[in-house]
Amino acid sequence: MMGAQLLNTTLRQTLAGVAALIPTTEPTGDVECRDYHKLNSSLQCEFIRNTSDCGIDEGFINYLHFPYCSLPNLVPLALVILFLWLLVLFVLLGVTADDYFCPALKVISDTLKLSQNIAGVTFLAFGNGAPDIFSAVAAITNSKGGDAGLAIGALFGAGVFVTTVVVGAVGILTPFEMMQRPFLRDVVFYIAAAFWTWCVLWFKNISLPQAIGFIGLYVVYVFVVLVGRQIRQSRLKASQSQSRIPTDFSNNYNINGTSADPDEEYLSFRQPSGKHVNPRRAVKGTLQVTEGVTVGPLLGAQAGVNPALQAQTSVDLSRSSFSNSGERMPLLGSIREEDAGCCTPLAFRTELWEGLNPIDTAGWSSKGAFGKGYEVFKAPIQLVLNLTVSIVDFEEDKHNWNRPLNCLHCITGPLFVVFAINNGFDKIGGMVPVWAVVAVCGLLLAIVVFCTSNDETYPIYHWAFGYLAFVVSVVWIYATANEIVNLLQVFGLVFNISDAILGLTLLAWGNSIGDLVADTAMARQGFPRMGVSACFGGPLFNMLMGIGISCTIATIKNGGNFPLKRTMLQSVLAGSLGFSLLSSLILIPAFKFKVGRWYGIYLIVVYIAFLGLAIATEFGAFGEM
Repeated sequence: MMGAQLLNTTLRQTLAGVAALIPTTEPTGDVECRDYHKLNSSLQCEFIRNTSDCGIDEGFINYLHFPYCSLPNLVPLALVILFLWLLVLFVLLGVTADDYFCPALKVISDTLKLSQNIAGVTFLAFGNGAPDIFSAVAAITNSKGGDAGLAIGALFGAGVFVTTVVVGAVGILTPFEMMQRPFLRDVVFYIAAAFWTWCVLWFKNISLPQAIGFIGLYVVYVFVVLVGRQIRQSRLKASQSQSRIPTDFSNNYNINGTSADPDEEYLSFRQPSGKHVNPRRAVKGTLQVTEGVTVGPLLGAQAGVNPALQAQTSVDLSRSSFSNSGERMPLLGSIREEDAGCCTPLAFRTELWEGLNPIDTAGWSSKGAFGKGYEVFKAPIQLVLNLTVSIVDFEEDKHNWNRPLNCLHCITGPLFVVFAINNGFDKIGGMVPVWAVVAVCGLLLAIVVFCTSNDETYPIYHWAFGYLAFVVSVVWIYATANEIVNLLQVFGLVFNISDAILGLTLLAWGNSIGDLVADTAMARQGFPRMGVSACFGGPLFNMLMGIGISCTIATIKNGGNFPLKRTMLQSVLAGSLGFSLLSSLILIPAFKFKVGRWYGIYLIVVYIAFLGLAIATEFGAFGEM
């Protein structure tokens, strides 16, 4: 009898414990999602479905349901599928930024008639840092309980990776002399930004004025860049006029990437990856991975580039475009005067497919096995993007005008936007869904465009498609960044590792590997200074704008303040980035701004030590703060 009572009491206590973990009616908010590891596999799916901490705030798919609810008996296979999907998302993020977002920014820069100085530190920087910035925004706005570890890990981790691995790899491949004035300026501002970020984490809270202050600091940086550039140009002109030396340094560029002006700055857009590469701007040579690299000066009209390369490598931010004959034409004009007349249905379908075709057929034969495989791998991604995003390129024939496809974009682009922001099925007046209104308006606009244009010449309003492309590509990037963040958080839950580790590894590597490939390719071509020109200013922009924009949104949503969690790992990240920057600030001037192979090896060792220290901290080697 006593044994039966004891067994009954034990059973009730066990069931009560399980019931405390598994909500059966309403989701509970005080249970952590990681607690599903404590349950039997048969109970995990129900726990995940009913626990609010396992839900998602942004995005479309709750990826934790896939291994534990859809394939509960094949969890390893489900994780492999999710990892492959993560690779697809990273490719989607990169292709959208490179092939669609950056061209849209160039159109906006041209039509707003911005100088190259302002465009270089605003639109070009934004184009290069878009994946990092939108990933940070997605990570912080989706964080639970102020845990911004994924965003902090990605920003600090990418910063350490670019300033050590990328700079070190370029130095090992082709020793070069660092640009003195830009290097010192960028490193000092970067140290200040990293210290400010650490202070915010230390006090475990960020207010709206502090968040806006991050954006304000970048405005100060832009002001310093522009004023410093203007002062230097004035001094150079004065000294050249006195010595009667011509002001054109284009003939003084040598194979080591140095120019007559040792402080000349260069910036390259994130590189196009497919058929949208303009062959007239492609770098001639053996550049296989980053085909069609377009590079140019960050600031100022004089590039200091060899004239033989200038036509292929300079980024065109001028306020005019050129026809095939080289004749200068106004921005809002047309190349030909004659009317092509109506096209046949066959020609219409051919032109439409030419615009939609995701495969670079023109350059297919010149690609290697890896290039062809990658082209096939990203073909579905490119097809969907071609279907929704326009590309306006003032240097292409007809400015890349494709009448049937651009008419289609009037419908598909806005429709994608309303569905991506989860407003497509909302009803106006309780009757008409939003998507129906958008579809009708888009159809009417497409009819207007079709009736006021022809196949052979771009219309006077073609530039407006660049603005539409900007909006649609921003939504694509942000939606993709949300999915990447949600998926990385799932891997953190499954393997029981922190978001910060995932941020400084997978997210940082995914967003920075393109910089490593492109910059080392430039070094192999003999232009190392071009490769490292944005290795300090780029991560600075990403940190200030990534934290500034995301925390501004978070503080507004949270009533003016946003609480943050502070961990030992975040301290290690901040300390490692600070050590990397301070060592570069001391050693590079000590070596007379020469970055050689030994210093490149040193930077690689610093990054390996940083990873080891971060992993040791993750596993509790240094305790908790």
